[in-house]
Amino acid sequence: MLQYFFFYIGLAHTSGVKASVIEAVSVFVAILVASLIFRQEKLTGAKILGCAVGFAGVVLINMNGLDLTLTMAGEGMILLSTIAYAFSSVFLKRFSVTDNPVMLSGWQFIFGGLIMAAGGMLMGGHIRVQTLSQALLLLYLAFLSAAAYSLWGILLKYNPVSRVAVFGFMNPVFGVILSALLLGEGDEAGGAAALISLVLVCIGIFIVNRRPGGKEAAHGQ
Repeated sequence: MLQYFFFYIGLAHTSGVKASVIEAVSVFVAILVASLIFRQEKLTGAKILGCAVGFAGVVLINMNGLDLTLTMAGEGMILLSTIAYAFSSVFLKRFSVTDNPVMLSGWQFIFGGLIMAAGGMLMGGHIRVQTLSQALLLLYLAFLSAAAYSLWGILLKYNPVSRVAVFGFMNPVFGVILSALLLGEGDEAGGAAALISLVLVCIGIFIVNRRPGGKEAAHGQ
């Protein structure tokens, strides 16, 4: 609930480009929370290096669309969303040990959705679905969230948080590309910068997930 609450408020007050960069912080937060607070795995130099390289790729593809303007209603809310998302990944990893991650995701969406819908209605919000395309889009968004989060939960059940969370660096890259193509927020998605950023993100993912000597344990190293 907190993740979506903060994210959509923040997204309404900032650009998709800046939101994509700030969202990448969730990878760092998830790994730090899993390693330093819940002790689910070890915080290694390779993980830190891989995150740094991946984040460099995210920043690179966003360079042309970034500015230093920060607001609590915009960038601040997005940052709070990333923190909530990071903690949700760690909790999902913890509880999926004994419970089905798909069922966990379903109950989360049911309770969280009811709370958000009630809060939205109390504040005067409403949804107007007037055409078939709008109804199909709403169903698509619901399916997208449910499918993505369920798959994320399954991955977290069988892998350390760091190995899964680092793939989150791909989200900002695709976010920038789609922002440029669909929202007209600039041409940051084209050229050599995009290719280099994708390479950096892939290198970062490889560094975090590589197993030195083939002996790295899958349960938390």
